[in-house]
Amino acid sequence: MENHAEMPVWMQRVFLIVYVVFCIELGIVLVALPWSELWSNNSFLSRWPVLGHALHHGFARGAISGLGLLDLWLGIAEVVRYRDRR
Repeated sequence: MENHAEMPVWMQRVFLIVYVVFCIELGIVLVALPWSELWSNNSFLSRWPVLGHALHHGFARGAISGLGLLDLWLGIAEVVRYRDRR
């Protein structure tokens, strides 16, 4: 039988903070970016017109924003259900 050591409480909390901040920042970017000017006037997408045309559809923009909402939900849910493991 293996005996796994638990992470110290301070390390659990630091991991939680980093994870939640990452999820919330990424979620905000994914929700807002597809509807901004940066998305519409993107030189990266102008190099590949087929990809640019596909990503300008409302379905693609909505799907990416949906992933952002899911990411926001994951970050908030992690904070709500967090318990120290000792």
